[in-house]
Formats: sequence, structure tokens, C-alpha cells
Amino acid sequence: MKFLKLLDEHVEEWILIVTYTAMLIIASAQVFFRYVINYSISWSQDLLTYMLIWSVFIGISLAVKKRKHIKVELAFVILPKKAQFFLKVFSNLVFMVFCGVFSYFSLIKVYKLIFINPQISESTGLSMWLIQIAVPIGFILSIYRLVVDTRLLFQERADQIRIGG
Repeated sequence: MKFLKLLDEHVEEWILIVTYTAMLIIASAQVFFRYVINYSISWSQDLLTYMLIWSVFIGISLAVKKRKHIKVELAFVILPKKAQFFLKVFSNLVFMVFCGVFSYFSLIKVYKLIFINPQISESTGLSMWLIQIAVPIGFILSIYRLVVDTRLLFQERADQIRIGG
């Protein structure tokens, strides 16, 4: 149980730390090989691009978890507390729908890349579904984080009402 809580709290950070560390090592090796040894690592650029794709979609989930995703802050500042609460919940629901739609269509794409029209990256030898699956994973994690955040909003609102705010 303790491991699951730890995983829930830090999964995005761990994935991003590993991804960015690997990207730094690969990019540094590419620069070293290109300018010192005069040899180019052919697969490095594509692998860096694929890792960047993964980090973007995992980063979306992390931003949602930390409430740092893009939103119009002015609307939250000028509205009264009760309206802010409803706007935040509405915003989370709209974003959940957005993530759900993109998850659905990206899972269809991944399914096709696995079973109907498999593709392999020529430079890295990786199956393209391994890269494309970053989209639904990132959005499904975001949906989970949005559900948790919405639940937390309701708890915060109940606490405010109980305290008298």
C-alpha cells in the first residue's frame, strides 16, 4: 500500500527524471561523437524526439496534478469564491472530456499501429506504437489527476463551508 501511494505521488516525476537524464546523456554523446570523434550517431536525433514526445504528455499530467496547467487566471481573480469553485470544476470537466476524446482516438491509432499497419522507426528500430502510446497514457493520467483534483476541490469547498467561509 505504501508503494502504491508513493507511485501515485511521484510517477510522473520519476518518468520525467529518467527521460530527461537519458536525453541529456544521448544529446551529450551526440555532440561528443559529432565534434570530437567526427562520427554521427544516426539514431540519436529520432530517439531524442521520441523521448521529448513522452516527456510532453507525461508533463501534462504533472501540470494538472500541481494545478499548473494553462488556464485564464483573470477569471478566477475577479469572480467571487463560489463562482471560482464552479468555474474550476467546470474547467476540470471540460478538460476531462478533451483528454477523453484525445485518449480514445489516440488509442485507436495505437491499436492500428500494433495490429493493422505496424510501423517501425528505421533509425531506432522501435515500433511506432511505443512512441504513439505516450499520447493516451499522458491523457489518461491527466484524467485521473483531474478526477482527484475535482474531488479535492469539493473537499476544500466543504471545509470552507464548515469553517464559515
